Amino acid sequence: MLIAGTLAISTLAAACNPSSGSDSSADELAEAEVATRYGYDASTATVSPVYALVPEYRDPNDGYARDLLAEQCLAGVVEYRAILPGSSPNTSLLEERTGQSAFNEQIATQWGYPHLRPPSTVDSAAPDNVEITPAMSEAMTRCGEQADQRLGVAPERLLIAIEAAGWDAVATNSEVQRVIEGWRNCMAPAGIIDLPDGPNDMPPTSVVPSADGVETVETNVGTPLSDREREVAVFDARCRAEVGFDRAVLRARADAELAVIGRDLKSFEASRKSYQDYAKGIDEVITELG
Repeated sequence: MLIAGTLAISTLAAACNPSSGSDSSADELAEAEVATRYGYDASTATVSPVYALVPEYRDPNDGYARDLLAEQCLAGVVEYRAILPGSSPNTSLLEERTGQSAFNEQIATQWGYPHLRPPSTVDSAAPDNVEITPAMSEAMTRCGEQADQRLGVAPERLLIAIEAAGWDAVATNSEVQRVIEGWRNCMAPAGIIDLPDGPNDMPPTSVVPSADGVETVETNVGTPLSDREREVAVFDARCRAEVGFDRAVLRARADAELAVIGRDLKSFEASRKSYQDYAKGIDEVITELG
């Protein structure tokens, strides 16, 4: 994307409008109370609370609106393409809004471990064969500043902190650790001599050897898909599903996020309201230029 605004947290005060009818004057609530207040059910949710309760958070339309403004502003200077969200190929491998990669038996059969050979994407930018001159670069900077002036910056700082707290909680969550132990037991028949501590570190070098023998994602990227990798990836996907790894991780994240939200409900509500106001400008640009 052309634009990258400075993070800011809103200080607006906002009245709560809970769907559950809970006391809107409460400033602090327990996890279960927060879930009830907003109708969030971790057993059926597909995203963590910050994404479910603030639909505007990291909405791909934000970048699209900024690219539409860039496309208009750079007309006559350099060709700039605004790509509609969801237009990139293989969107089933990566959730556009959350940035989370998908992994299941079907994906494993086709791709092995997709992060080792990322699929091509369609990016909003000047064509690759165009040399960006200093004058073009200056125009891009100027257009970015104009977009910031019109749209402002996303009020995401608090939500980023809440999301980070959720991810931090995964490492110490007892249920996640229990599930990981179940995954390791499930993976035993696969015969992996260097099975890592958890699914997130798959695959090890015995399955996908790197050029220098050092196990890093960077050294393995671009490695051709082998029959062994596909076999292990499918085995891995089945074991993750069998023990409920993804669900356990989401539940751990959700519990931690709800706890943080409940400790400062007023700030969270202010952030929600700020995002609703911010999204109105995004919608206006898309209606005008999309």
